[in-house]
Amino acid sequence: MTTETESIGTAPAGNRTPMRRAAKLITDVLSPAVLVSVLLLVVPAHAAGVWPGLAWGLLAIAFVSAAPLSYVIVRVRRRTLTDVHIGVREHRRIPFVIGLATVLTGLVVLVVAGAPRDLIAFVGTVLVLTAATIAVTSFWKISVHAMVAMMTVGVLAVLYGPQLWSLLVLVAVIGWARVRLTDHTLAQVLAGAAVGLAMAGVFVLIR
Repeated sequence: MTTETESIGTAPAGNRTPMRRAAKLITDVLSPAVLVSVLLLVVPAHAAGVWPGLAWGLLAIAFVSAAPLSYVIVRVRRRTLTDVHIGVREHRRIPFVIGLATVLTGLVVLVVAGAPRDLIAFVGTVLVLTAATIAVTSFWKISVHAMVAMMTVGVLAVLYGPQLWSLLVLVAVIGWARVRLTDHTLAQVLAGAAVGLAMAGVFVLIR
């Protein structure tokens, strides 16, 4: 089975094609951590205005994105994980559990601090998504990239209107990249997108 180690620069020279490099760039630039961080800024800005929203967003990012990503980066540097996308399914559980703990901590902090309702709802949605990912990852390598991408489009459509569903093209592009790198099968990408759509529904229910 191909691991993501190949997708971070150790693939045979014959595999370093322009299409593969493009897929790697898409995987990195539109990673779950990046998309979640963008939403953690956009959601409170929509609810409370740009500058108050920025402050709330940065606070949320510290717990929801920065803390778990920092843990993963440390482990990658120690060579106990292959890469920041955690390409080996069996390696995912502990980082995801730590992520669940930091997201939960951030949610509590935001509630106590009186953060905008929509931001609390979104962080709660990320908590549900992380828990679902842990459950599925124990037996199947579902695509978190596709999951978060679809959730992102859904949340933006809820906040800014149905015209934002046009961003579904980004979900397709991300899905293509994950399959092109052989990090996921088409089924894993489609399943991730389906769960991500459900997470957008969770956001609607709890906001």
